[in-house]
Amino acid sequence: MRDTLTVLLSVLICNSALAAQEISSAPLSSQGNVQIEIQSPSADFSTAEGNTTVEVEGIASAIGGVRYLDMMFVMDTSASLRGTDPKDFRSTGAIGLVRNLSPKSDIKVGVVSFDNKGELAQPLTSDREMAVRALRNLPRSGSTNLAAGISAALRELETNGRPGSSRVIMLFTDGMSNEKKAYDAAVRAHSKGATIQTLLLGSSQKGSSILDTIAWATGGSFVQVADPTMLPEAFLDLRTTGVDSVTLSVNGSEPMPARLAGGTFAGDVPLEVGENRIVALATSLEGETQEASLIVTVRDASCAALEVAAVKDGRPVISLDDRSVEIVVDASRSMWGRMGGEPKMAVAKEILQDVSYWFPEDLDLALRAYGSTSPSDNNDCADSTLLVPFGDENREPIRRAVAGLRPLGQTPIAYALNQAARDFGSQQDDRAVVLVTDGIESCGGNPILAAQDLSAQGIKVHLIGFGLGNAADEDTASLRAIAAASGGRYVTAGSAEELKNALTQTVATAYSVFKDSVEVASGSLGSSEPMLLPEGDYLVELHSSPPREMPVTLAPRDQLTLTLEKQQGVVSHFERRSQLPHTSCEDAVAAMEQIMDGDELQRPVATITD
Repeated sequence: MRDTLTVLLSVLICNSALAAQEISSAPLSSQGNVQIEIQSPSADFSTAEGNTTVEVEGIASAIGGVRYLDMMFVMDTSASLRGTDPKDFRSTGAIGLVRNLSPKSDIKVGVVSFDNKGELAQPLTSDREMAVRALRNLPRSGSTNLAAGISAALRELETNGRPGSSRVIMLFTDGMSNEKKAYDAAVRAHSKGATIQTLLLGSSQKGSSILDTIAWATGGSFVQVADPTMLPEAFLDLRTTGVDSVTLSVNGSEPMPARLAGGTFAGDVPLEVGENRIVALATSLEGETQEASLIVTVRDASCAALEVAAVKDGRPVISLDDRSVEIVVDASRSMWGRMGGEPKMAVAKEILQDVSYWFPEDLDLALRAYGSTSPSDNNDCADSTLLVPFGDENREPIRRAVAGLRPLGQTPIAYALNQAARDFGSQQDDRAVVLVTDGIESCGGNPILAAQDLSAQGIKVHLIGFGLGNAADEDTASLRAIAAASGGRYVTAGSAEELKNALTQTVATAYSVFKDSVEVASGSLGSSEPMLLPEGDYLVELHSSPPREMPVTLAPRDQLTLTLEKQQGVVSHFERRSQLPHTSCEDAVAAMEQIMDGDELQRPVATITD
């Protein structure tokens, strides 16, 4: 049958001078070359999140160029569809194809309805929703005139089609039509460079012969279904530009099939750090192949982890120098307040007794309290006592003193700090005060001035805001200012575990990490929580006496331990590096940018736990 129809078409073509002239510039797809273009990602695409995936999208054609695609839906609206497709699966299928077209591809869609005549329901448009509305509102009345539908589509392509575009007519019908007029229309379509994809609902042998030949003659494909519920899948099965399949591969990997819809393709491919060569391979219905390739670079922007440690005479320490720390404990009446069902004082006593066992031997420790001897009604603003002075083997006395604390009085922070300055006596080593409090000054003193006086003597004040409660915002600002006045650290603790961690951080020698002279992170010796930092050059400054500085360079995935070692009075440092699994640095980069812009004065960028 097809041979007979082929001869008929050949005669028709030869008898049309116009068709004969234009056929040479619009050959059948079997005589043309497959073209394929990757449209997304772009050639300058790069990503910085380690191993990832990227969606590859593009367009492929065996019937013309791939720059543009102009697609006309020519939809049968004859009355017979009321019986053959009562639930209107034809519109559902066409709409499904429109929705599956790659959003990044430059495609215009138009709609023609035909029964005994052809009418333009939607001119060519890039607005997919306008095309969907036209397809959703198709009528069902009249007879079937394939030629009228094709002719209306050709007129729209001639009027609004773009030069150099691939032109496709999606022809759907459930019935037969005048053969000669349909074949004449196919010849005109071919001469205009338009491919006709045909879809038949029904089992008519004559109808299938007509539609199969129209598709074959213009380089298109033909699909036939008997069940209207199969129409949505059938529309997607039509290869609108003569391409049968597209596969995607990366760096020679096993090809993966891409999703095809209307000559567009899309698929996800995995990428690795470095250069990735993505290859899209198109195969036409006739078996011709063509490929397009793209290089995508993945920059490894994994975070690095930095930890700073110290060793003195072969053992880990929290200070390179002899370090004296006085803990000043708030024992004012407010410490009766509850936290987690227990009085804050009870929680603080338990933690202070606990940490006294594992504070390192190189730490010279003293204990002072305020508000512990005089009831608050007495308004005693000189209620501050040195419970245990600095000295050898004083851990057990510290534990006994802690056990005996009872919260009674006022909060004379300034007075306690002034008294603490005297407690160090003639000591000139690395000195610090760690103040644990749940409230602000209540005696009218100036704790900021007191902290500045301590700083002038080389003593920093580190402050732990413990269980601040509802006044957290106001109290935090006041307490943070005390620590800042001496160059100390301010840490909040809202639980027993947080208090324990805060004591660990503040009794050890602190250090800062600088990027271009801006402090971007801070920590303390002995901390078990490395800091996450973006790659780059940094300066680590240890706040010791005297201060010590060490430059470090971090590469992606570096897990760097910077160890300072003191032997016979001489300090040196060395680095130990290992590989960190890919860890996103997005939050750390954002935090650092905020700090560098001046929005933050000092804070750790991020931490990771063991």
